[in-house]
Amino acid sequence: MADIRRFLDSEFALKRDRAIYEAERRKLEVYKKIPELSRIETEITLAGVRYARSMISEEASSDTVNEHLEKMNRLIKQKEALLAEHNIPADYLEPHFSCAICQDRGYITKDGASVPCSCYQKLYLEQLYKVSNLIDDGETGFEFFDENYYPAEPDKKKYFIDISPRQQILEVRKQCLDFINNFADKSTQNLYFYGPTGTGKTFMAKSIGIEILKAGYTVLYLSATSLFPIIQQYRLNIDRDGVSSEEAYKNLITVNLLILDDLGTEPVSDSKYAELLSLLELRKAQGKNHIAKTIIASNLNFKRLFQEYDERIASRIIGEFQALQFVGEDIRILKKIKK
Repeated sequence: MADIRRFLDSEFALKRDRAIYEAERRKLEVYKKIPELSRIETEITLAGVRYARSMISEEASSDTVNEHLEKMNRLIKQKEALLAEHNIPADYLEPHFSCAICQDRGYITKDGASVPCSCYQKLYLEQLYKVSNLIDDGETGFEFFDENYYPAEPDKKKYFIDISPRQQILEVRKQCLDFINNFADKSTQNLYFYGPTGTGKTFMAKSIGIEILKAGYTVLYLSATSLFPIIQQYRLNIDRDGVSSEEAYKNLITVNLLILDDLGTEPVSDSKYAELLSLLELRKAQGKNHIAKTIIASNLNFKRLFQEYDERIASRIIGEFQALQFVGEDIRILKKIKK
């Protein structure tokens, strides 16, 4: 993923510099109208320096310290009175930072350590969303999960499982929440969603992605049909939309959570088998020192996976992914009927 933190650090530095520059510009403007104010500001600065020095000096008496403090406070009151006399707001000469907490630094000190401010975290999350391909459609997320779209009665002949589709999806949801809660654990397996079209695989994968984003991790959602062109452009060194093919390919390997949707709908070939296997191997190697989980959603069960894909790929998925089966009716059709 592109270095979002470096980008934000630069943006915050520019924002802070701009606020300070504008404050200096306003000062010069006011000093021209009120020359006396410039003199008072200079005296306040000098008084502040003397006060600070007296505080750390072993030779300065408490009377001397108080004298410097009183002078500084007296000058500040003179400044405030002069501004009020000319109908100028008291904070007009100060930098107007967009965040009063961190003063546009992006970081605050907490328990002796530098930590991101809430304003920085908000922008960081926004940037993560932008590069994730997870579009906020107002209908995706665990808060929109509704098990009532899944039949409550078992039907083994129709769904090929012993329990009802509703019981099954509730178990799937539980496993997905466990995946989220243990995302940073190296022992947490990748996920393989399989089942008929419209049974909630994409919804569940994206809902997981949203929660992982909220936790501050990087996420990339791609359909299988859009995955292979990225790899091909990297092999041919073709840049697209201002993004280098090398960076786009690197994102596939290093992103904390890669969601690969609709596997099995793309035209297959030996070269694509090799590329997919290579990607899975690279992400596995990446996962040794870095969080690199993968979710694959497909209409293919394990039997069809072996039929459609190279045995090495099918074996890799079976061995390193936790399989979660989705069953039920086409929810998209049910929603249309409900409307």
